[in-house]
Amino acid sequence: MLIVSLVLSLVGAGVMAQTATFDANDYGKTDLVFPESTGNASAYIAAQDGAFEPIRELPADDPIRRLARAIGRVDLLEQNDRGGRDLVTCTGAILPGGWVLTNFHCIPENGAQKLLAASILTGYLTQGDKGTQRYTLSVDPEDWHSVLDFSLVRMTDAPADVLPLLIEDVAVDPGDPLLVIHHPLGRPQVMTRFRCFATAEQEDGAILRHRCDTQPGSSGSLLFDRELRPVALHHSGGMTANDTLSFNKSTRISAILAQSDLLRQITDSAPSGSPSKAPDSPTATLPLERHPVPAGDGLSSGGITDILRGN
Repeated sequence: MLIVSLVLSLVGAGVMAQTATFDANDYGKTDLVFPESTGNASAYIAAQDGAFEPIRELPADDPIRRLARAIGRVDLLEQNDRGGRDLVTCTGAILPGGWVLTNFHCIPENGAQKLLAASILTGYLTQGDKGTQRYTLSVDPEDWHSVLDFSLVRMTDAPADVLPLLIEDVAVDPGDPLLVIHHPLGRPQVMTRFRCFATAEQEDGAILRHRCDTQPGSSGSLLFDRELRPVALHHSGGMTANDTLSFNKSTRISAILAQSDLLRQITDSAPSGSPSKAPDSPTATLPLERHPVPAGDGLSSGGITDILRGN
């Protein structure tokens, strides 16, 4: 039976990495189905479901769905510090040349947990999906940074049927609308765009604060801007339902590009065109507006979203 040891206390205080941990015997399986559960975990899952939109509900030619083909669930078989093994899930993006970008805390260099095997599952849109593909990943990152929390790893069998994601150095400003494509709790692929935006208060530096709903398993997912360009790599939670000034954290793509010679090489050598801007389709724009965080009581510029959310 599947054993889930999710750390779901991000509903309360603290910022933490968002990986999901399962029984090691389920490594290599497509469906990671939760057993019956009670208490805070099930309540949290139920509360978050409304914020996630299944990618499968989009038309096949929708720009977001096309983009999502380059995003997959990263499955990691780890030797834990108790002498056993765990299956840990994150999210990752396929880049040109057979590279995958994810978090350092998902695929670390000489980490405390010994990584036994790694793979990325693509096309997982619904439970029982027969159209998935699994590709093996190296367990040794070619480039990484523990503070910026990114790892670049090789695919040992790069797919010919996946149009890789192109990385650009794009600025993102406070209040900008965002979108996240991810595999929360190891489940079929979803997107978050409801009240998903860069917060009004931002620190100088590499960290981008955002108000996009995520769950364990969302680590390593990319945040996209209105034009479906990747602008940040999500890595940790911290947002709470009762605090409109709380936020999740990500690393700006511009900061990773400044740090990583390898990512710049991948970007410079990539052919023109991307899933969101293929030669035969116009540039896609997200149907979103800016949502500045309200300074006090009252409606934001989003108006109706505050009413729906109960703010």
